Amino acid sequence: MSGEGIHTLLECRRRGEALRAMGYTFDEIADLFSVCHDVSPLRLYRYAYGLTAAEAAARYNDLDPAGTAALRESRLYEFEHWPQRGMRPTARTIALFAQVYRTTARRLVGDRVYASYSVRDRDLIDRTDHRSSLTPQRSSAVPAAAPGHVTMGQEVEAARPAAPVPGFKDCAALLRTLTAEEADVKRRDLLFELALALGGAPALVLLRHLSPPEKDRLATAIRSSTRVDAATVELIEKLTARCRRLDDEFGPAKVLPVVDGQRALVADLLHRESLLPALRDRLIRAYAELSQLSGWLHHDLLDHSGARQRYQEGLTAAHQIRDPTLIAYLHTCLANISRFQGHVGVALDHIYAAQGWARKSPSASLRSVHFLALARIVALNGSADDSERALAQSSHLAEQPRTEADPNYLYWWTPQGVERHTASCMLACGRPDEAIDSAERALARSMRKPARGVTLLQYAGALVLKREIPAATEKIREAARITVGHSSGRLADTVRQTRARLQPWATNKHVRTLDEELASLRIPLIDR
Repeated sequence: MSGEGIHTLLECRRRGEALRAMGYTFDEIADLFSVCHDVSPLRLYRYAYGLTAAEAAARYNDLDPAGTAALRESRLYEFEHWPQRGMRPTARTIALFAQVYRTTARRLVGDRVYASYSVRDRDLIDRTDHRSSLTPQRSSAVPAAAPGHVTMGQEVEAARPAAPVPGFKDCAALLRTLTAEEADVKRRDLLFELALALGGAPALVLLRHLSPPEKDRLATAIRSSTRVDAATVELIEKLTARCRRLDDEFGPAKVLPVVDGQRALVADLLHRESLLPALRDRLIRAYAELSQLSGWLHHDLLDHSGARQRYQEGLTAAHQIRDPTLIAYLHTCLANISRFQGHVGVALDHIYAAQGWARKSPSASLRSVHFLALARIVALNGSADDSERALAQSSHLAEQPRTEADPNYLYWWTPQGVERHTASCMLACGRPDEAIDSAERALARSMRKPARGVTLLQYAGALVLKREIPAATEKIREAARITVGHSSGRLADTVRQTRARLQPWATNKHVRTLDEELASLRIPLIDR
């Protein structure tokens, strides 16, 4: 393979095979390779096919209809190096290579080379198109079940997700990042394979927390149908826990593909493996937890139907393993999304369904979360006394020391959370002074950016009730600025809803200034 680096070709060959398995066409693969390889289109296509120069020349010679072609490896290198050096291929040569690579001839020459041909030659290049010989189909990358081999319950199997396929931009970003940050070819290839399976470039943040042996184990789980052992399940659980922290750092838009990629992997393992009962239950629990997280991310992106579907799929899985804590939590999530949409009756149905399971749960944190959700819903329903009682229960339980019975997915719940949501309950009950006191105590402590934004908006809502318009606009402005660094659609929507309460004062100079800033942040007002 004189004239080129064998490592580059082998790396492209491996990457091309992985992309083809996910349904990418050779045209798309060549475009992706252009991100990190500054070579001619003719060479990019050879890389996309994973061919050596000798193999490409042999295919070219075999396709010459006159049987007179004698393209040598050295001459192909000259064609590929043009126009920096070497020799310009004829238009007929480009047309034959379009047949070799099953693409259009125009894609094999850059603009500068194309402009150097005569009008007649450009016409031949423009007319040559061999893409019809390809029938690309984007694969789901999910293998079919073996006949008569059932390893998942029918309910979870029915909800088994297709593996997400990273888009062109995601793959391009992945290639750029790996090329810039990873010098070792083997590590770069492994990370590329794992990141593709887990949703694209955002998954690199997740994968960097794994040791080299853990990465190898995960790759084995993705590639093969060998038996899943306890160490593999433990690795899946570790990734699941880490996924939740990614949302805190990057927001739902970047994290959702990673979560759905891992969820598809877990579903695939459950579908194709013979598992010991204990390991199977642990994997089903991981699937249920990932479904809950996916539902939360969909909800945060205002995809309420998608959120409900994920929550229901997680609930089905949680019932399979009869996990009262997880069942209660998923019902609580369903209650919260209904409350957010103003469907109080549906929210009450879910929160009371959660209540029975919460009583069976050994987790004080779970029961605290449940009572808090109950407090918010009954406050919205006009039951102030019931709301206060539920808040007191939630606060008492939140102050208890955490134990092994408290699941990792409730890592974020603290007594401060009760304080923050108390402001929401007081606001719903029409008690602005108490809402302001609770919001101020909560804001005096550190919290995640989206949570701070929502608390600021609750504060603003209480100020509107007190007709303190300048102060209210300032709180809304602070919350709106948080949306710049976070992809929470729910936060942006709550900004709009809170601003709508200021409509009677729309001509006030403070409100007009706020509207200008919201427009600059691309947060449109609610039509009136």
